[in-house]
Amino acid sequence: MLWRNWRASSVAVVTVAALTLVGTADGQPVSATRPSSHQDDQSTKTRHLRKALDAELTKAIAGAPDQGVQAVLLKRGHLVWSSNRGMAINNIHPAMRVDDDTLFNYGSFGKMLLGVFALHQVEKGELDLDAPISKYVGDDIAGSHQITLRMLLSHTTGYNNLYADPKIIPLFPPGTEGAPSGTGPNKYQPNKPFTFSELNVGIHSPKKPGARFQYENTNFIILLQVLVKKLGGQAAVQHEIARFFARAGSVAPENGKQITQDRYARNTLSHFAHGYHPLQDGLGVQDYNTAYGATGVPTDAFGFPFGDGSFAGTALGAAQVLDALFTRDQLLKKSTVQEMVKPTPQARAADATYGLATRNTVVDGVTWQGHTGTFGGFTSTAFTDIQRGVTLVVLTNRDRPSPTVSDNIWTPLAKAYAAAAK
Repeated sequence: MLWRNWRASSVAVVTVAALTLVGTADGQPVSATRPSSHQDDQSTKTRHLRKALDAELTKAIAGAPDQGVQAVLLKRGHLVWSSNRGMAINNIHPAMRVDDDTLFNYGSFGKMLLGVFALHQVEKGELDLDAPISKYVGDDIAGSHQITLRMLLSHTTGYNNLYADPKIIPLFPPGTEGAPSGTGPNKYQPNKPFTFSELNVGIHSPKKPGARFQYENTNFIILLQVLVKKLGGQAAVQHEIARFFARAGSVAPENGKQITQDRYARNTLSHFAHGYHPLQDGLGVQDYNTAYGATGVPTDAFGFPFGDGSFAGTALGAAQVLDALFTRDQLLKKSTVQEMVKPTPQARAADATYGLATRNTVVDGVTWQGHTGTFGGFTSTAFTDIQRGVTLVVLTNRDRPSPTVSDNIWTPLAKAYAAAAK
């Protein structure tokens, strides 16, 4: 989620157990019997790939060795490579290093996950892609009689950026879109839950619905509210999301855990990384801890009503969902996935590759499908090479010095993979 380079949120947290690296570059389990020459070749390729990925990761984080990073590469249900670097919490006691169980906010990657769940509801007949959302939310949201679910998923509604609204800016930490860092009134309370009604005052009538592509977080805040209204409340949405993403299951031979939505659960609190947003002051660049003042996970970090971020979890948790969606056909019908990944005419007109809650990117001739996110000191880059069944995910807990830190790590890793795949 791109919001003020600052925040995101979530309905769910994907967690995974500690894992053992098993498999070959082809994603096949290593045989317990004497390997053939072909298996020897594949094992050698795997070792070379892992070594190359380790080296690229080390170079990518050389300028900020303490930033927390999780990275994984999955191939058709098997973990090929993973690495944890840096600190999950590094400037308050107790400090905590990143490990396999560290949870990161996903940011706008959560848009894709929430979009997948919404499309599942379409497949079930619970939601209509092309009916006005007033069918589900009535007149509670400006423009509801003009906007469809398809428009929300494809960012073609014409809605404004609600986070830049003068009534919304004071609700969040300084430094958001529309407010210079450290200026203006501020009412942010990291321990006070947010409500949709608080955000709804910043949602105004859309301009020329359906006419053009314009990426806005507002669309997915509204999408979550559509789901809340249709499914009968927040608790019902949380329950259904947990059931749905349980389909992603464990990735053989790893033992994956289920999705949880509880911000205050012991596991969540004990494993959640802090986000760091470097700020310039008289002494140089200092890391601003975006969890400052919170007694637990900040209430704007994930949870209702922030459908524009939607999820938090581990890199492997994110990778398992993409793997289930794109390579194991566990979440949606193939026809739905095909419609999801096809860029809309509005996106193509804007030289974008966005379809329904997802986009693609090309690195060294390899096309990847997925999403990115930036918020609250966290960045995420999560994509799948559908043709080869490979998923690569990078999560970080620092959102500077570059706008998307995870992209600057993910891209050289993707290049190393592309070189190995030739």
